[in-house]
Amino acid sequence: MYTRAVSSSERTGPRPLAKAKAASAEPFSALLAAAVENPSAAQGLALAYAALDRPQRQRLIDAVLADTRSADMDPSAVLAPLLGVEVDLELARYIASAISASGGAGLRCDASCRALLTGDATEGGALLARPLYGRFVEVLGLAWNREQGVVHTLFEPLASAGDLERHARKLPWGAQLEEMPVAFALDTIVMALWHHRRLHGELPELVARFADLFEAAMFASREG
Repeated sequence: MYTRAVSSSERTGPRPLAKAKAASAEPFSALLAAAVENPSAAQGLALAYAALDRPQRQRLIDAVLADTRSADMDPSAVLAPLLGVEVDLELARYIASAISASGGAGLRCDASCRALLTGDATEGGALLARPLYGRFVEVLGLAWNREQGVVHTLFEPLASAGDLERHARKLPWGAQLEEMPVAFALDTIVMALWHHRRLHGELPELVARFADLFEAAMFASREG
């Protein structure tokens, strides 16, 4: 006797097309929601987007806009990391226009700069975080000593505001870092950076990413 295994779809009949489409859309919707909350998801989406060819990137942008519209979700926080990696001027303008048309509510950030510090300008460490958009911040970490100047740097271009303590543990003396007023921390860091520059003739490369924060304090220290 010939027997044949029967699949569950054959026993129950074909799956309704609407349900099949809804199920396939669920993972994408979940990814978009995660990209608003989770820096790893946002970076992963941006990296996947950057690896696509131009027509595929265009389709992904349209899919983001359609999905967020159907979910009554602001697309700007999802589109922002895509804009950051887009190299095609026309597509970059398309993304920027979509963000502008949405009102950009997802880009608003109520957070302020934060600073963690330990030690002094002779030997110590610091972690600075400043708002980017939505729930995300960028993080710069430094550690220094008298003999070598800056001996350790850390940069997270996209991090969660609640993850500072985790990033602090990656630094020497990280367990000793304490929340400090930003202005006080910047003054201490600037003195350490001046010492590094005297030793090596230049500042650590990553410091340039936070140059606008350091500039006023460095100018004030020169004037003093």
